[in-house]
Amino acid sequence: KALPSLEGKLTSNAIRVPVPNGSLAILNLELDKKTSINGVNTILKKYALEGDLVEQIKYELSDELVSSDIVGSSAPSIYDSKATIVRKDGKNIVLYIWYDNEYGYSHQVVRLAKHIAKVRRFTYY
Repeated sequence: KALPSLEGKLTSNAIRVPVPNGSLAILNLELDKKTSINGVNTILKKYALEGDLVEQIKYELSDELVSSDIVGSSAPSIYDSKATIVRKDGKNIVLYIWYDNEYGYSHQVVRLAKHIAKVRRFTYY
């Protein structure tokens, strides 16, 4: 909006995470097929709700997700659906994935140990 001559040519993001536990991974991906923000979000929402990735992806709808929202989350990845970017060509996308690098990591170690030991606790929700 500030530089109309650069519209569609430049995408930038600034992230400030001044706390020790809330972390953010920014994934820049190039796809073989064109997609849209809705297409990306639909697929990730599906995998977050059913299948093998249910306990791996938490799909977040918050308009303003910040690092303090992440602290204490046992989810290995929290997909920030409102921050998804699909560039004009439809093949280059940017995903924002949050995680608690202390508690979330520890929870995954326990999850892996249970998997190795073949111990499964039923989840009701």
